[in-house]
Amino acid sequence: MMSGMTEGDEVAVLGVRVRLGAGATVDDVRALKTWLEREEPLEELLSGRHLRIEERTGTDGTRGRLGPDLELVLRIIGDVVTVAALTEYTARAVKTWTNNRRRLQGGDPDPQIRPLDPDGE
Repeated sequence: MMSGMTEGDEVAVLGVRVRLGAGATVDDVRALKTWLEREEPLEELLSGRHLRIEERTGTDGTRGRLGPDLELVLRIIGDVVTVAALTEYTARAVKTWTNNRRRLQGGDPDPQIRPLDPDGE
């Protein structure tokens, strides 16, 4: 147990959530995950085990959603990067991926990027 913490204390989960819009497919979510894993500086954070990218079922329960109910969660492990920096890195990578996808496949996956709540949701 870390000093200064008592049993039952919760540790804030830091990171960002990436969710694609209704026009996206499950393949789009997985392709974006692969893209993020190879994008600098995210790749460096992953290889140093300071970041984890998880594919999760969406938690907001959007009614009438036509696309996949999947999202990507980039969780910071340790204190080597801030949420603001991670959000910037992620936004830049997602923008590049979105532009490539639009050029090759058409359509707009309408990505949304936002920081995680302190409880990881």
